Formats: sequence, C-alpha cells, structure tokens
Amino acid sequence: GFTDDLKHFLKIISNLWDEDELFEKRPIYLSGFSLGANVVTKCLGELGEAALTLYNIHGAAVCGAPFDCERNIKYFESPGFNRAVYSQNFLKTLKKRAQEQLDQHCDGDPNTTAFDYQRAMAATTVAEVENAFIAPIYGFRDNIDYYRCTSCYYYLPGVAVPLYIINAQDDPFFDPEFYPIEETVDGGSLAPVKLLRTKHGGHLGYLFHQLEENETSQDKEASWMPLELARFIRHVRESQ
Repeated sequence: GFTDDLKHFLKIISNLWDEDELFEKRPIYLSGFSLGANVVTKCLGELGEAALTLYNIHGAAVCGAPFDCERNIKYFESPGFNRAVYSQNFLKTLKKRAQEQLDQHCDGDPNTTAFDYQRAMAATTVAEVENAFIAPIYGFRDNIDYYRCTSCYYYLPGVAVPLYIINAQDDPFFDPEFYPIEETVDGGSLAPVKLLRTKHGGHLGYLFHQLEENETSQDKEASWMPLELARFIRHVRESQ
C-alpha cells in the first residue's frame, strides 16, 4: 500500500516532459499484480484527477488486487491449507525481516523501542508480527490501522481514470465473501472502475499459458489474463 515509489517515478517522467523537449509526452497506462495491483489502485485513488492532469495517466489494468487487507488477514490465516502453507511461510519471512531490522537499524538491541522485537519473534500469526513489527516501524497505531490505511478498497471512489481489475473468486489469499461493486460515471464516480471476477484462477493462477497436447513451445501464446488487461488498455486508448 505504499505509493511513494510509484509517485516518485511519475514525477521523474513529468519533469522530463518539462525539461527535455526531445522527451515526447505520451499517455501513461499503469498495471500491477497482487500487492502491485493494490499500489496502483491506491495511488490512482490518492491522485484523483491529478493522475491525468499532472502525470498524463489515461488508464490502468491490474490483477489480484487485495482490496481489504483487514478482511483478508482473517481468511489468510484461517485453519487448514492457508495456515499450513501460505501464512506460516509468510510468517517466517516477516520474522526474518524483523531480525534484519534489528541488526541493521537498531544496533542488534532486542530491547529497542523502535518495535516490539520479543513479541514479533514470538508471534504465531502474521497479524501478531505485523502488530508488533510492521505497524510501529511505519508509524501506524496497530496492525488494523495499517490494514485500513493501505488497502486500496477505501481509495476506489477517488480514482479518476478508467481502471480495470481482474480477481478470481477462488483466490486463496482473499475473503471470498467480500467484493466491491463497480464504479460508474453515471453513478456519480469520477471514472469507470470495471471489475471482473472469474470463477477460477487462484492468485494470479491464469498468468501463464499451459500448452495443450498438440502444441509446441513455438506455438505458445500469451495467457488470457495479460491479453485481457491489454485489451482494456487498447480499448481506453482508442476511445480517447
């Protein structure tokens, strides 16, 4: 949910338009996947109409947007396959980063006041380590505040350029009972936000094309999802 890097890049591009007459000003279209989809969507919501007026962003197409991390964390850590495979591996990664943070920025002091190192290393869930480590490091009150401030769902009403979001109903990372409604200009929104929810696809599972029995590597085509995202971008460009 941190959009500073993307905004910095957009600022560099816009400065080049102003400073270098040989740098042609062309429409910008954004894309992102998973957490990248969250960043793109949230960034557009934060920028509002400035996305077009300042940075010449004409549209975006993303896949696997988490929407509401507060809802998803409960599903992500639910008993069964998710907890046994996904969340426990992610928990190990977060603890490794907490240790690196302590060693590199806190002089290796386990009693640092920057975050609760002891509680982070003793955590048994992702939510617990995010509450003890991620939230204080990045200035949030707690993990719930972190989820709410970084989830792109809350920024959808501010999106002012056409946006297309593809998600799968069987994505193991997201709460299957929650999905936002589309935004339309007729409904009072600044720009259309088109949502497509496929029945299957998992978490970016339709990213890669699987060869059929009668196909060879020379026959390999792009997968459906990138083609669908590109179709939307092409549609937006031809409509403007």
